[in-house]
Amino acid sequence: MRQTVIAIIALLIVFTLETFHIIQWYDTSVWPLIVFSFGLIVHIYVFKRGVREHEVFLLLPAAIALWMGALAFGHYFSLNDGTMYVLAFTIGLFEWWLFSGEEWLKTPLLFCFGCSVAASLETGDIFLLLVVLTIGIGAYMYNIKNERANAH
Repeated sequence: MRQTVIAIIALLIVFTLETFHIIQWYDTSVWPLIVFSFGLIVHIYVFKRGVREHEVFLLLPAAIALWMGALAFGHYFSLNDGTMYVLAFTIGLFEWWLFSGEEWLKTPLLFCFGCSVAASLETGDIFLLLVVLTIGIGAYMYNIKNERANAH
């Protein structure tokens, strides 16, 4: 606990010094790296403890942070590109649904999946379309596997 408090205080001091231009360390790749690190840390926390039913919702913001940081850090998308936000939210919903098994998440997941396909077709990014289709195929295969397992 003490190390966490010290790390937070150190970050606040650095951000304050940078805000008042006492130090100049800002680079365009800093914020995506911080966002990516947050998502990665939350994923490690959830999976290291075992995916518990009351903590599985943490995968939604963690996946959003992880994928937005990864896509922005890779300079594949610009930060103003709306497709990045839709894709990150869709992946977050997919992880939440996959590990929680809650049936009510299917409708928002399918809606966001449709929005992701539409956004990727609008921008013309074939990579984005392949990622979105992979999510959809994975969700479909998982659903079919569960239906077959429940049939017996």
